[in-house]
Amino acid sequence: MVFTTRDLGPDDAESLAGLMSRIEADHPTGFCLAEREVVELMTDLPDSIFSGAYDGAALVAYTTVLPGRPHDAGQRFTLFGDVDPQRLGEGIGTQMLARSLDRARTIHAHDAPGRPARYASQALAGRTDQADLLLSAGLSPGRHSFLMRAPLAGDVPDLVWPADVTVSAFDPADAEELRVAHNAAFADYPDGSPSDPDFWQAFMIGASHARHDLSLVARGPDGGVAAYVFAHEYAVPLAPGPGREAYVPFVGTLPAHRGRGLASSLLAGVLARCREQGYDRATLNVDTANPTGALGIYERAGFEQVYRQDFFHLEEPGDEVLAE
Repeated sequence: MVFTTRDLGPDDAESLAGLMSRIEADHPTGFCLAEREVVELMTDLPDSIFSGAYDGAALVAYTTVLPGRPHDAGQRFTLFGDVDPQRLGEGIGTQMLARSLDRARTIHAHDAPGRPARYASQALAGRTDQADLLLSAGLSPGRHSFLMRAPLAGDVPDLVWPADVTVSAFDPADAEELRVAHNAAFADYPDGSPSDPDFWQAFMIGASHARHDLSLVARGPDGGVAAYVFAHEYAVPLAPGPGREAYVPFVGTLPAHRGRGLASSLLAGVLARCREQGYDRATLNVDTANPTGALGIYERAGFEQVYRQDFFHLEEPGDEVLAE
């Protein structure tokens, strides 16, 4: 078939959100945004690339390239995309993925040509068509991530913190301190990439989905960040079900403070706040290779698996590596 492609901007947010909604009704993606959230992402992360495939005036597929800021270990690109469920099997996804990889490689050649590049995407477990598409483009399977869900019902538990720890809500004035602490907490995360200031501002501080009043930060005796749990609320819930859904994007403990139960206590505190504010359930994603035992923490907090996403990646060396 013949279709046209072009980059998408804020004026296309309504049609893109509509396509995402049709796709989400067919299968979970973990990346379904409302119109306002599309505009925010395009505006607050101007280096992101949204592209659309059109059959006449109808948007039938999209891709998103989210470039990370180059760092010592290289540059990471996160790729999202999908096709209208009524248009699967026509080769649209194959061409759109190839186009996204070409765009990402062009950015990398400009931003960090001497450093390695990592192109990462994901497929819903059980969707062999998605996995085959990524494999055909040269990406290799890797780890897995569970979306987990917990009901917020019953009495709010008594919350007890260690005597040398103070706990408060997320304060945007501490945004940079928390970003640095977050990168330290996830430094040993498999295939991790540090959060840069642009991403942190767009995703954690200024976004309409951020819920600072529900998020908690624990500080040790020296006043430094010891642990944290953040909460968000997306316009489109990640898991099906009635009522309001709170999403927990990050649960982190600094290495020096691990083994004290801070993550469990803070998570209980955030869930209690969500329950008091009228939320009906909470969701989060957990990498099954997380080295801190996060999966067990979440299961003990009442979270159960909803679905699994499988990670795929393509590693390409930089010019300096090729020259050696």
